[in-house]
Amino acid sequence: PEFTEPEILRTNLASVILQMTSLGLGEIARFPFLEPPDSRQVADGVRLLDELQAIDPDAPVHVPRKRLTPYGRAIVALPVDPRLARMVIEAERNGALREVQVIVAALSMQDPRERPADRQAQADQSHARFKDETSDFVTLLNLWSYLKKQQKELSNSAFRRMCKREYLHYLRVREWQDLHTQLKAASKSLGLQANSNEASPDQVHQSLLAGLLSH
Repeated sequence: PEFTEPEILRTNLASVILQMTSLGLGEIARFPFLEPPDSRQVADGVRLLDELQAIDPDAPVHVPRKRLTPYGRAIVALPVDPRLARMVIEAERNGALREVQVIVAALSMQDPRERPADRQAQADQSHARFKDETSDFVTLLNLWSYLKKQQKELSNSAFRRMCKREYLHYLRVREWQDLHTQLKAASKSLGLQANSNEASPDQVHQSLLAGLLSH
């Protein structure tokens, strides 16, 4: 094709539908988009929001804001994909908000662990320290703790060199930290309380499941 396909035709519309509902813009099917999305995409987006308990399927369609549930209003306020936002909300109820914020920030971006084609074995060996038998999600928490500790002990340039040496992408590590900061601020503005005690793997996994029911 001569041009790239517009993003609205190739993305999950759950986030778009939720934002439009929050702004009171009416039904997505009636909105005058330049390139209207396919009705199946709209149905998939609505189905996902229903699964996440973000919209009330029985509320009148002509009063958009009434369709938003308390979950839906909270999801709109969090700067991540609706599935991931639902995990954050569930995490507070499960006493695992601190851990899930770290994981959700990681799932929102490219993996900071690098595996160069010519040095995959060395990279895997370096990353093996963080592996957790419980799950890959807990592995991310181990990596986060390690990075925080190293950052405290090293200067910025030494930390950058360490990342390169240990097959960790410095800019992605910074992006992970920045997104985590945004997520913490947004969670705080919603009144979500971070847990003071460390959450168990079960508490973390049960929180993540809230956003992955159809997976």
